Amino acid sequence: MDRDIDRRSFLNATSGFAAGALTLGAFSETMRPDVVRAASGAQAQPPAKVPHPVSDRVLDQLKTRLMFQISVDVPTIELGLSVAAAGLAGGVNIVEMGTPLLKNQGIANVAPAFRKKFPEALLLADLKTMDGGAFEARAVYTGGGNIVDFLALAGVDTAKAICGVRDEFRRNDPQLARLVFTDIMVPHQGPAKQAGDVALRMIEAGVDGIGIHLQADARRADPSLIERHYLDDVSRAVFERVAGAAPVQVVGGLTRPQAKGLAQAGMRCFVISGNLGEPDSRARYDLPPDQIQRLVASFIAEVSSAK
Repeated sequence: MDRDIDRRSFLNATSGFAAGALTLGAFSETMRPDVVRAASGAQAQPPAKVPHPVSDRVLDQLKTRLMFQISVDVPTIELGLSVAAAGLAGGVNIVEMGTPLLKNQGIANVAPAFRKKFPEALLLADLKTMDGGAFEARAVYTGGGNIVDFLALAGVDTAKAICGVRDEFRRNDPQLARLVFTDIMVPHQGPAKQAGDVALRMIEAGVDGIGIHLQADARRADPSLIERHYLDDVSRAVFERVAGAAPVQVVGGLTRPQAKGLAQAGMRCFVISGNLGEPDSRARYDLPPDQIQRLVASFIAEVSSAK
């Protein structure tokens, strides 16, 4: 696949400026009209959402085309901008402003700096929010962020509060992407059936996308979680469970072969963590930018070969 052509077509379909406002599209506010099917046979219908055509276009891409995100889990804005630039040069579609960066430097500093540096990028804020979701979401959107990612552990009330702020910002600016993602942290929100139940509740609450996230502390404490493909198994089960009602994103030290296998199973959204696709847990943000770019491009090329 010609990544340059593919990435240009993605940006051309979703970006541009109008009166200084970013017109990059993002995930859809509308779910497909068919229902989400639970294993029990029960039906769950996503709630009606604020129409947002630019989001609809990108949601379709997230469901049908391979999409890649880079985690920028670093302590400083300067290093974060460098890692993000290398990731974008390597072909990623989404830049994640990581939790360590947001906590060390503050949302009000990080989000505007990334938006200024990368005016056409989709910016996701990995907040790890457990409470006060509306306040934190407002800070991200005000700073120019596109996607708020919170913890599904926070529950339905926090999900609805964040989605309410998303809808407010969408009404006020129909050209700028405003999305809500939630991370289901495994193993403690596993096994697969429990994770699937959580995913359905989050979709019913109004979120746009589901993340299956193998907790970093857990995989370092128990490497067998990676060796026995725990993340793969849960991700596949949740992907089947939500039946296309929302994109399912996989994150947690993914290796290239691991992500390729999931792509072969039909999944389309992958996060490149600090290991940059290598089969260990060492963060490689200290590498020169050209090496980061090459590792990111290698990850994308190998996973894309699964199509």
